[in-house]
Amino acid sequence: RAMASLPTSLGLFRSLLRARSAAFKGDPTALTAARTEIRKHFDESKHLSPSEASGKIKEGVEAESFIRLHVVQAVGNERGNYEMTVQTHHTDLEGSNTIEVPSGGAGAAGSCAGEKK
Repeated sequence: RAMASLPTSLGLFRSLLRARSAAFKGDPTALTAARTEIRKHFDESKHLSPSEASGKIKEGVEAESFIRLHVVQAVGNERGNYEMTVQTHHTDLEGSNTIEVPSGGAGAAGSCAGEKK
């Protein structure tokens, strides 16, 4: 099986920003913090040789995939608990550590039993 080619650093940057936008939609604080962190990693890697940059791009591709597939935002509710909406792509990966949606008729909305602070 042929290995997929790596994106350019600009393409990866854009993919990471899209993944962060989807993961933290509606949370300006998290969106800003994630963008700052992404930018920091790219700024720190400007001096790398092509082979070192290739390794960093591979790490970035893995990070983008992790954010897209495994990050779910929980939001505090009026009861003092946290709720999250689990999308299909978070639960249907074979052999992967994904989120288990609790049974109980809640549909796709899960609930975390933590107190809101």
